[in-house]
Amino acid sequence: MGSVRFPNLFEKVKHWNLPLLIQGWIFFLVLLLFQLIWENFEAEITSFLPFVFLSDAIGNLQLTIIPALVNPLTDAGIIRDGISLILPNGLYINYFFYLSGIKQMCLVIILLLIAPGPWKHKAWFIPLALLIIQATVFGRFFLLNLYCLIQPEQLHLVKDFLFIPLFYLEILILWMAWVLLVAKTATLHFPSRGNRKN
Repeated sequence: MGSVRFPNLFEKVKHWNLPLLIQGWIFFLVLLLFQLIWENFEAEITSFLPFVFLSDAIGNLQLTIIPALVNPLTDAGIIRDGISLILPNGLYINYFFYLSGIKQMCLVIILLLIAPGPWKHKAWFIPLALLIIQATVFGRFFLLNLYCLIQPEQLHLVKDFLFIPLFYLEILILWMAWVLLVAKTATLHFPSRGNRKN
């Protein structure tokens, strides 16, 4: 009985898209390990001096640019106070390390360094991916401010169940763009049913 089942299993495995499946497992394994390491060493990582300087620089840009964009659009009169933005409804948004996108940038760098592919392409794709991450960081902070003006009572739900999942979806899309379009180490091609043996 077993001698019949195992050849059938091996025959089915031949028709799977193994390069894409293998790299998919690598993606999720790296993501899991990265999350575990970050959670266990978050205090040490976020106090790493280069990260502190980078976070401060990103925060200063966000706290300067976002009111300059939101105020003309909404006539809200958002005011900066140190590391906070004070909204006209009395709420304020504090800038913290997690809003810098440094965590997501580190994850993207690790994923793309590990992923197979030519280094000459990594030399431009990694900086491009980091720019996209930072554009998303600024977009998220911009939308957080707008949402606080409209429906501030649901801010935590939006932050936890919309912005965070979308951020990791973006990272998955960047990784897929690398694998499928730039490095071309895998394809989305699956054999048609007509090519499979019964």
